[in-house]
Amino acid sequence: MLKKAIVGTALLASASFATFSNFPVPAPMSGEAKIVGDFIIHDKWKGLDLSAKARFVPTQNLELYLKLPFRPISRYDGNNDHNTGMENLTFGARYQIIPTVAAFLDVTFPTGKDKISDDGFGFYFGGQYSQDFGGVALGTEAGLSITTEGDDRKKGPMSLILNAELDPNVSQVVSPYFGITFDILLNDEKTRGKKSAETSGDVGVAPYVGANFKVNPMLSFDACVTLGLGDDDYLIYTSGNTKMTVTIEGSVNVAF
Repeated sequence: MLKKAIVGTALLASASFATFSNFPVPAPMSGEAKIVGDFIIHDKWKGLDLSAKARFVPTQNLELYLKLPFRPISRYDGNNDHNTGMENLTFGARYQIIPTVAAFLDVTFPTGKDKISDDGFGFYFGGQYSQDFGGVALGTEAGLSITTEGDDRKKGPMSLILNAELDPNVSQVVSPYFGITFDILLNDEKTRGKKSAETSGDVGVAPYVGANFKVNPMLSFDACVTLGLGDDDYLIYTSGNTKMTVTIEGSVNVAF
């Protein structure tokens, strides 16, 4: 249960899941790198996740993406619970089909420490719709998340991920954004091919609010707060109790 709670809390902390952005693929031969820190609070547990993220557009309409996460701090009731270390690496690609529609596929590899990461492969794929209305930009995403059976012989439920974000155009320096993510579990968890938890239909909700602070065309900073909510069955399965998760995120971003 402790591993499930740790992995589930990380899931609740994620507002955008694996994809780098809901908005159109940038110009060819451009890219962006980020160092992201997520301070996560869930009941008596607190943790810090650090991630190196990068994307690059090698050719028109095609974006490649990489995320390498690491957890340096994990504490329960004020004590070090030693659940720290490397987490699973994600590699993804996104293709801009038309100016408003993109398709993506992300693959997560079981490279992380077993105590804090799933030990199967993860696949997340789907589509995005975005539109700039002048005063506000809308970015949406719908994806299916599937995890394969790992060494522990467990296969988690498939998830339907729905996300929507609004980015008001209020300033060239400060750009606020507001969003919400729904995580809908579509079937039951299985162990050795047999149902081991009733999860079908459980729903998690993660509203978030943040802002981007631009220093110059290359350098910017982000600050964001995400709440991990959901129905009781979802919260108990993913995090061990019905307490809300709070994630405070900050990042340093370099565009090139």
